[in-house]
Amino acid sequence: MIKNYLIKFYTPEGNSLIKNIKAESLSEAKSAIILEGYMPAVALPNIFLDILRPVRNAGMKDKELSVFFTEFYQLAKSSGSVGKALSYMNKGDKKPAASGKYKLLYPVKWLYYNHKLSKSRKRLKLIKNCVSLLDKGETLKEIFISNNFEEIVLSLLDLADSTGDYPQTFLKISEYFDTKNSYKKSIAGALAYPSFLFFLLFVAFSVFLYYIIPTFALFFSQFPHIPQSTKNILSLFNYLKNIFIYCIILAASGLAALGFDLFRIKTKTVSFMLDIPQIRNIVNYGYLNWIFYQFSLMISSGVTVNAAFNYFRKNTSKIYFKNKFELIYADLISGITLHDSIVNANFLSDDAVESIGYAEIGGFLSETVLRLSLEFKEKSNRYMKLFTKGLFFLAIASVVFFLFLMFFSLFLPLIQGMVGLPANY
Repeated sequence: MIKNYLIKFYTPEGNSLIKNIKAESLSEAKSAIILEGYMPAVALPNIFLDILRPVRNAGMKDKELSVFFTEFYQLAKSSGSVGKALSYMNKGDKKPAASGKYKLLYPVKWLYYNHKLSKSRKRLKLIKNCVSLLDKGETLKEIFISNNFEEIVLSLLDLADSTGDYPQTFLKISEYFDTKNSYKKSIAGALAYPSFLFFLLFVAFSVFLYYIIPTFALFFSQFPHIPQSTKNILSLFNYLKNIFIYCIILAASGLAALGFDLFRIKTKTVSFMLDIPQIRNIVNYGYLNWIFYQFSLMISSGVTVNAAFNYFRKNTSKIYFKNKFELIYADLISGITLHDSIVNANFLSDDAVESIGYAEIGGFLSETVLRLSLEFKEKSNRYMKLFTKGLFFLAIASVVFFLFLMFFSLFLPLIQGMVGLPANY
């Protein structure tokens, strides 16, 4: 992903200057300044520009875009005109009147109307923008460029400009955003349950540390002799209580550094995580499922293989795949076949490569790539289930260990004290 970096450097005259450089990493930003003939003195991520980057896809969510383009497809197909379809979509709900038979219900109607308006404000803004600029003679692609839509949408609109079949293109764009939404939800859904378990563990541990342990410490302080293991446990939890807030601050700082990739922490963490085979398989297969779906969509829409991989190499945020797509694109523009280009890149299994080779010769590349996308999805889901089961087992094991620790160090001495048994361990 391209990010902004602030580079401080000195001119030959000794003047200190600061320049914003767009690059994929801090080292690339420094290299860009060196190529200009200057030596960088200080380099920092410009997180403010990254936060204020232009809003993608007119600020609409993937699900909203899927519904929008589905309606666009249906109206454009039935009316036979893009302009008429937009005019129909531009007719929003009428504002409720304060008079009439049910004027006592006006506050409820007004609240409901504003609720619906807030949900569709960005959509209506996009529609009004399209209607206005189409009347001024701009093309649909130019309007979507000004609203910062993804390049794959613009490529499909290019195809619609050449074929004139806009409704079918809108349907493909709708399917694209629906699949993208499902892809994101599948990842978030798979990690939701283990994350919730660890959150509950965190809450339970906090309550135990600040409320339950002090109660036990107060109770045991009344006895002259308590087991050494209990003393050690109470001392340990007292120490943890003193540093707990600092641990939370440290964890929050780590998450912030991870989010903004300060000192390349995120890059190094991802590289470390991808060295774990199970996580690498989940990420790779999940990403290949998404990439191959896009590839199938582009090929079926008439986009060339070269143009598709040019798009992937420019828009892929994952360094591993970006390097592979760079190799494939370089081979393709030099005249090498797709099959041989993928063999040289060496990132797919032999079965997948052979399937692509046969499809390239037989002319059914789109169908084969879509089938492979579904296979990658199944593999990703399989590894994701194993991974989430592993996290679940870890959470349960943590709870069991915690309970055993509490029983043998706190509850057992308490029971022994109540029944008068010796506690000399």
